[in-house]
Amino acid sequence: MSTPKKGEINLWSGRFASRETEAAFGAFVFGRNLAANVGGASLGLFLFVVYIFSDYIDAVDPNKVAAIRLVTFAICAFLMSFLFVKRFRQYQDLISAAVLILMGAAINLIVYIQPSLENTYYIALIQGFIMFTLLLRLSFVGMTVVIVSTQAFFTVAAFSHDATRDTILQSVNLLFVGLICIAGSYLLQRYQRVDFLKSQTIQHQNTKLNILLDDAKRDNERKLAAMNMLVHFVKTPLHQISGFSDIVMNSLDGDDDRISINDGVEGARYIKDATANLTKSVNDLLTYHRLDDLDGEQRSDEASIDDLIYDFSETLSAEINVKVEGEGGLVRTDDDVFKTALSSLARHYHNPNSGVTSLAIELCNQNGAVQITLKDNGAVIDEQQFQQDTKPLTKINSYLTCAGSEMPMALRTVAHALDIVGGAFEHQPLADGNAFVLKLLNSDQAMSGLQPLSA
Repeated sequence: MSTPKKGEINLWSGRFASRETEAAFGAFVFGRNLAANVGGASLGLFLFVVYIFSDYIDAVDPNKVAAIRLVTFAICAFLMSFLFVKRFRQYQDLISAAVLILMGAAINLIVYIQPSLENTYYIALIQGFIMFTLLLRLSFVGMTVVIVSTQAFFTVAAFSHDATRDTILQSVNLLFVGLICIAGSYLLQRYQRVDFLKSQTIQHQNTKLNILLDDAKRDNERKLAAMNMLVHFVKTPLHQISGFSDIVMNSLDGDDDRISINDGVEGARYIKDATANLTKSVNDLLTYHRLDDLDGEQRSDEASIDDLIYDFSETLSAEINVKVEGEGGLVRTDDDVFKTALSSLARHYHNPNSGVTSLAIELCNQNGAVQITLKDNGAVIDEQQFQQDTKPLTKINSYLTCAGSEMPMALRTVAHALDIVGGAFEHQPLADGNAFVLKLLNSDQAMSGLQPLSA
């Protein structure tokens, strides 16, 4: 048995062949159909009871006819009241169809109790067929049941009188109008579903377009942040290289007696330092922005936290005494992004200004969520400085707040990497050092929206 296509519409029922698509369509048109059914049925009930005045002019027994109308109105109003209760609104098609069938049965009962067909009550049925087909949004099957049952009741009521020319004429007229209304209901239901498919296509395209626009916006923000960083932290080394190059050249030429060979050597040393700063700034910026390329890939690799931490400890300076406790176990995450976080953290410890000589690493794994705590004895970083050093480049309002010839990027890259994999990077100043906490969620947990473990 072949699986029905998503947009395939059943030829006979006018419904989607796929149950999932039909359910999505039902949810899409539910509110609109509810308003149409309540409004159309209420208007029908109003007209149904208003015609009592004409009964006192035309009907043979107007009191009995009025009683039929009022009793039917009361029952139908009671049924309609369920549509104002939230839990019963899912049965709106069934309730609306029952109301229409009851009104049709009441008209047919009036036809039955009349001594003849001279009063042409069947016109009320024709008006009802047309009005309800246009105003209500019953399913094709529901509208067909209403019209067929009403037609059958009328045939029985009409032929209870003598099979005269009026009997046949009224039955045939009502039959043709009923068939036209059934065909109209069928076409309307198909049109609604085709319109739904078009709206779904448009919505899907809009979603993709919004994603592209968001990506373009983020890309523009990232490029602007990179440009700001280059402007503020690359131009200084370039100025230094350019200025001290003149000193070196003059010292070599010997044209300027005021500049000695020692000055030239000192200038060369400044050029070397400026070149190192420039190289570091560019490499740090490239490392940070390569993470943006990995952001949309949503890769999921099985990584051994214990092996990664061992490799991390091996990259640290031999002067740092490293101690590892606990087990991280296996976790599914983006391996490249997390390795970038660890390598950036290693760059932080490589900085001579960090003053770190001892590092204790504690590993903890609970239900696939890993917490890595690193306690060092380096220069204490206060919380304000940590927030400044880990703020995304796109969130920095002024680069002038950072002194020196380079932007602090090591901790910023760690925070950015962990944010991409759904983790967190936290810090707590200690009396004689710092405690950095890396929280890494299993990729499946991160996608399900779970929050990182608290410290």
